[in-house]
Amino acid sequence: PIKLTESTEELLDEFQERGNLTTGALIEFTSLSRPTVTKHLDRLHTADCIEYLHEPTALWRLVDDPRNE
Repeated sequence: PIKLTESTEELLDEFQERGNLTTGALIEFTSLSRPTVTKHLDRLHTADCIEYLHEPTALWRLVDDPRNE
């Protein structure tokens, strides 16, 4: 299971509200730093909660919200 922090919750909320997002969009919408967003995206990806739709543009899709477990 993934550890849910306030930052992770913010990212998950954005995915729920807006759908597929790029890393840059997540940075803009949450005001979190790039390293923080990247770290949490890596954790979510490793836990199979998100997946790349288009790697060159870093477009992500939420596939399994860990808050639903």
